[in-house]
Amino acid sequence: MSDERWLDEDAGPIVPAYLLTKGRTVPASEAIDLIAVIITAGGLTPPVGLGPEHLIIMQKCTTPTRLVDVAAELGLPIGVVRVLVGDLHAQQLVQVEHPPPAPDASVLLEVINGLRAL
Repeated sequence: MSDERWLDEDAGPIVPAYLLTKGRTVPASEAIDLIAVIITAGGLTPPVGLGPEHLIIMQKCTTPTRLVDVAAELGLPIGVVRVLVGDLHAQQLVQVEHPPPAPDASVLLEVINGLRAL
């Protein structure tokens, strides 16, 4: 196998995304919604042993940031970012604010019918 497959001229070695999560696909703490808001808890002094991606997430989330936006900014798959944020949340390094529950379908139908009546 040639080295060209695993190298990028500008970026250097390419690391498969699943290696960032050590093969895990489920967050350590809880399921995290795509539009959940992530906020760094406390300061930016993380414990030893975090990967560079964890540190980047903590830096990006000093202001409230949606999970999907973090994934887009990092250029990583959403599943990978969910696991990384879950790691940080389990260690209480970030807070995860879940979106409010969606309204009941009957409420939405009443709104649609009300708009049609106009």
